[in-house]
Order: sequence, then structure tokens, then C-alpha cells
Amino acid sequence: MNITANNYVIECTVDNNYYAYILGHEQCFAIGETPEEAIENLKTVEEEFIREINAIYQIDDIA
Repeated sequence: MNITANNYVIECTVDNNYYAYILGHEQCFAIGETPEEAIENLKTVEEEFIREINAIYQIDDIA
């Protein structure tokens, strides 16, 4: 999964920060002071999410 303009949402919060999340994976979200910072933080969260999922469902378990 790679973050592209069509698979995430970014919204301005009431405290003027930005909240970004991946569509279909709302548990993958990040906050930043700018939209760009929120997206960069979201990329980090996405990488951690994928690493955790891969640790749970290792290829050896599927085969």
C-alpha cells in the first residue's frame, strides 16, 4: 500500500492541525501542523502498520 492522493483523506481539525487517514484503514491516521506534515506522519504510520501486519501474518504461516 502506498499513499496516493486517491487513498487518503486529510481534514483540518478545530485546533488548526491536520488529521490524515488512509481510506479503508482508518486506524492508520496521523496529525500534523500542516497538510504536508500530516501526510509525512501518515507515511510513517503506514509503514509501522504494514510491518505489524506482516509480523502477525508471516508468509510461512500462509504457505
